[in-house]
Amino acid sequence: MKKYTYRKFLILLFMINLIAITAVYIKYCNARLPDTIHINKSETVSLCYDVPVSATIDHQTIRLNQPIVFKQCHMGQYEMKTNLFGAIPLKKIKVKVVDDQKITPSGEVIGVYVETDGLFVLDTDQFTGENSMEYAPSKNKLYRGDYIKKIDGKDIVSKKQFIEKINQGQGESVILTVQRKAKMMQIKIKPERSKTDHMYKIGTWIRDNTQGIGTMTYVKGTSFGGLGHGIYDMDTGTLLKIKGGLLLDPQIYSIKKGKSGTPGEIVGSIEYKEENILGSIKKNTEKGIYGTIPKKQQKAYKIGYRQDIKPGKAYILSNVSGTMKQYEIQINKIVPSDKDVLKSMEIEVTDKELLKLTNGIIQGMSGSPILQNGKLIGAVTHVFVNDPMKGYAILMETMLYEMEN
Repeated sequence: MKKYTYRKFLILLFMINLIAITAVYIKYCNARLPDTIHINKSETVSLCYDVPVSATIDHQTIRLNQPIVFKQCHMGQYEMKTNLFGAIPLKKIKVKVVDDQKITPSGEVIGVYVETDGLFVLDTDQFTGENSMEYAPSKNKLYRGDYIKKIDGKDIVSKKQFIEKINQGQGESVILTVQRKAKMMQIKIKPERSKTDHMYKIGTWIRDNTQGIGTMTYVKGTSFGGLGHGIYDMDTGTLLKIKGGLLLDPQIYSIKKGKSGTPGEIVGSIEYKEENILGSIKKNTEKGIYGTIPKKQQKAYKIGYRQDIKPGKAYILSNVSGTMKQYEIQINKIVPSDKDVLKSMEIEVTDKELLKLTNGIIQGMSGSPILQNGKLIGAVTHVFVNDPMKGYAILMETMLYEMEN
C-alpha cells in the first residue's frame, strides 16, 4: 500500500514538473516571437525564429525555425497564427506590408515646453487660516494625478487664472470639473483665507506646464517625432496629458558627465521668443512626442525594421557637442517581443569622442536617432543607472506607428 501511494506521489510530482516546464517553455517561445512584423512591399525579406513553432498565414503553413521568405506581398495587414509542436496555440503575429518610405533623422537637441490639458494636481496640503485654524479644503476630494478642467462651469486657461477665480469668490464654494483617469466628476470645495498671504486657497499643489531638454529623432514631411519616450511629471511619475506645446531652440551652457548611480545631463535653458520656436507639439505618448515642424531638406534614410537590425556596430546622430556628428555605438541585444517597447534594444557607447564629452548617454540625449547599415532603426530612450555607457532604445517602426495612429 505504501509503495502504491509512493508511486502515485512520484507520478503526480512528475506531472507537476512536466506542466511547469511546459509552461516555462511556452513563455520562452512566446518571448522569442515578435508581436508585429513590418515588411516593405518592394523588398524580399527572409525571417527565421529559432523555436519549434509553426504558423498559418494566408492559408499557408510555415515553420518558424526555418527561413521564411516574403516576396513583394500585397499592401495591408495579415495575421499569422502560431502554435508550438503543431498543437499548443501561441500568440498571433501581425504582419504589416507597408510602402517603402524614407525619413530624415534629426539628432538636434531641442527645448520642450508643454501645457497640461487642465490643471494637474500634484498633491493636497493644509494651511493656516486667518483665524489661526488649520484647513485642508481639498483633502479626500482631490487626488494626485487629477486634472482640474473647469471652475464653476468655465474652462481654465492657466494656473494664474484659477487662482484669480478662487479669490474673486471671496470664500464662496466653487464647483470643480475634474478628470480622474477616464472619469469626469463635479467636486464642491470651499476655499479658506490664508494667514500667510491673505489669499483664498483650496490647499492644492497644481501645475499647468512643464519644460525640459531632449532630442528630436526624425522629420517626415512637416511632422516630427522625438524623445523616444513620453513627458512625465517629475513629482508623480505620471504621463502628462497635454493640450499642446512648443519645440524651442535651447541655450546650452554645459555638459554634466554621467557616472554610476548619477545620470549626466545637458545643462541649458529655454527662452520663449518667436525666433526660438522650431515647431508645435501635438501628442505626448509613452512612446515619444509628436507634432509639426517646417519641412527640412536633409538626407533621408530608409526605415530599418526589427528583422533588419543586427548585433554589432551602429551609430547615434547628435549635436550634443554643438556640431552634428555620428557617434559609434554597439548594439548588444535586440529584444524579439514588444513586452517593453522602450527597451527593444540594449546599446553601448563605444565612441571615444562622445565618452570623453559625456561618459556615455546623458539626460537630453533621449530621442537621438540610431543608424545601422544605411537605415534609420531606432532612438535612444534611457541610460543604465549604474553604467552611463549603456542604455536602451526604441524601434523606429514603433515611433512611426505611434505618430500615425
